[in-house]
Amino acid sequence: MQKFVRNEIELERDVQRSLAEWKEKRHTTVLQVEGPRQVGKTHEVRKFAYENYEQVVYVNLVQDRFGFEDLLLQSDFMETYCQNAGIGKYQDCSETILIIDEIQESTFVYNSIRELREVLNCDMIVSGSYLAKTVNSKDYFLPAGIAYLRMQPLSFREYCRALELEETLMNIDLGSNSPKEEYRKLEEAYYVYRKIGGYPQVVTTYLKNRSIDDCMEVLGDLVQTFTAESSRFFTNSTALSIFNEAYKALLVQITDEKKGTGKNFLEFAANFVKDSVKEPVSRNEVRAAASWLLYSGVIGYCDLYNNGDVMDIISNRRAYFTDTGIANYVSSLVTVPHEAVEGMLTETFVYTELNRLYLEPFRKKNVRGDKPCFSICGNYELDFVVVDKLDKKIGIEVKTGNNRARSLEYYKEKGLIDKGIKAAMSTGGEGMIFRTIPIYTVGCRFPYE
Repeated sequence: MQKFVRNEIELERDVQRSLAEWKEKRHTTVLQVEGPRQVGKTHEVRKFAYENYEQVVYVNLVQDRFGFEDLLLQSDFMETYCQNAGIGKYQDCSETILIIDEIQESTFVYNSIRELREVLNCDMIVSGSYLAKTVNSKDYFLPAGIAYLRMQPLSFREYCRALELEETLMNIDLGSNSPKEEYRKLEEAYYVYRKIGGYPQVVTTYLKNRSIDDCMEVLGDLVQTFTAESSRFFTNSTALSIFNEAYKALLVQITDEKKGTGKNFLEFAANFVKDSVKEPVSRNEVRAAASWLLYSGVIGYCDLYNNGDVMDIISNRRAYFTDTGIANYVSSLVTVPHEAVEGMLTETFVYTELNRLYLEPFRKKNVRGDKPCFSICGNYELDFVVVDKLDKKIGIEVKTGNNRARSLEYYKEKGLIDKGIKAAMSTGGEGMIFRTIPIYTVGCRFPYE
């Protein structure tokens, strides 16, 4: 009999609310749960299932010993599979849930999703870490009747929840009027999170040992495993080297002082990898690897509002890591000045926190667009410009120190933004031209009212 085993340290994730909403409102669709490897998809889906259903049929297509794929050709496949797996008599109703994990491993099973939905009365969730394989392969087709849920590493808010600081984070005054001790606790949490990121295994390692070095070892294992597993989906012998250099290319581009000019990430990565890998490498091979990193959730893109005009968009102009811990680990593999790494981690933190605003369901979404954007106008580059659901343009300048926010001043004077926000290590305050907020509130407290 299959059972769910809770972790030694059980993290409370926002995804449980999203799964509950799907069960309540959209359970007649098949829910496809996506996200990077080791982000906690399997654990969170199984936890939800065993807490909310009378019968759970869990199938992992990598480890399945009971012939699920072969049995699909039979009319009574669910009854037979449940018997083989020792689950008991199959109950074909809404109190049963079928979970198919690592679904990218079988073209036949993935392409059978619509048919399964039509013949089964139970709820269905499918998930996988490398669903880029289904996107890139002509053998897979996208079935109708699917709802999507994309999981990310823990947000800073979720991390604070694990530290019992969530209430402090969500109620801290953005204008310096809360007790100093509260700001100090959140600043300490931010500095650690910015280094270790939000992968569940990394967070639980820190909660147990309070050691950033231990977390870096876990991050190294995650990167190496992901790289090795990803490279096996490519036929060229240089895939492993290409992936390793693509990580470095991204970090070098982020830390480049002239980020807003020159080539976009794909062009930059192609040149960087070709110069770094000793064997012959084609641009198409590098583009394929970069696209894989995007589809697999390891990196994310940022659009450009050209000349400060939110109607003039250049897509995918810049790339970021989607986790600060991964970015911090990769920085240890590249010779980059310490100050540049600090700036990169700070900006990556803001990107990942803002990016969550765009991943919210439509009814909860407070921003327009599908990804964060930055802007360039003349000699002034603004780190991020967010357009809220009321079409108000909010410019955000990220600062690691107390430097003057010249881009905010310029954009405000030219009328290119409606509100200016300086995100810095500060307790916050209101100025004549823009407002300063504690940087750790940039995502969870939007729109900073």
